[in-house]
Amino acid sequence: MKLADVRAKAFAMPLNDPAYPRGPYKFYNREFVVISYRTDVDALREVVPEPLEVTGDTVSYEFIRMPDSTGFGDYTETGQVIPVRFRAADGVVQEGGYVHAMYLDDHAPIAGGREIWGFPKKLAAPKITHESET
Repeated sequence: MKLADVRAKAFAMPLNDPAYPRGPYKFYNREFVVISYRTDVDALREVVPEPLEVTGDTVSYEFIRMPDSTGFGDYTETGQVIPVRFRAADGVVQEGGYVHAMYLDDHAPIAGGREIWGFPKKLAAPKITHESET
């Protein structure tokens, strides 16, 4: 394989048979259920890596149905998001969410989520369904 071929194909692994296609990626008709709950701040500090700082005791646990995602197909994911802040060397502070854990039921979005966006995705069998009128 020539260097030009590597450059043209080096967007995903394995190089000769990537787990997902080249972007752009679009996500249609998503369904969310977000559960916010309070927990022990010391327990959160144990799992959030420095230099991030935990900013509160309320975290979110999300279930997301992704029925139509470009290149990734139909899948469900779930995970925990912890509120954090990052203080840069120049003193600028940014607030956001640290994704502690994510569980998905399909390989392609696991690989893409890890390789493209750096999410801690693992294989599981999360489900979110409509039951009658509830």
